[in-house]
Amino acid sequence: FFYQYVSSLMVMNETSCVEVEEEECGICHTIYMEECEMKMVEEMMPSKVSMCKNVTRYESKCAKVMDKKIVEEKRPICKLEMLTKNHTRCEDKHTDKSCKRVMRCVLRMKKMAKPYLKTVCDKVATGEEEHCVDMVKLKKKKHKAKYC
Repeated sequence: FFYQYVSSLMVMNETSCVEVEEEECGICHTIYMEECEMKMVEEMMPSKVSMCKNVTRYESKCAKVMDKKIVEEKRPICKLEMLTKNHTRCEDKHTDKSCKRVMRCVLRMKKMAKPYLKTVCDKVATGEEEHCVDMVKLKKKKHKAKYC
């Protein structure tokens, strides 16, 4: 805050004036007047500032892909054998007419590659956008002020 010295001057019209004799009595007093000047002053003032940065937008692109998974399952494992009516092996496969081809199967664990659908997603940059935020910062500002 700055204080300023204000003086007032009384003005009268001529009809209300009366002539009075003045006498010097010898008592004097000193009038002090403030000497003021204008100076440049630095002051911290709040100011609104916009802070911006570029942000990359991403989008997920997904696709279904066939993949194989190795699984162990019980499966029939079969082989072809030449057997007689008595369920015995044939001695001579070509000459013996009582021999027939028979499929013999056994359940065993077997490793298999099973296909399945798998979803694969990738992040893809779709563009850039500017993201701004308003902030209040203190900045040095110079202005003129009256110094007395």
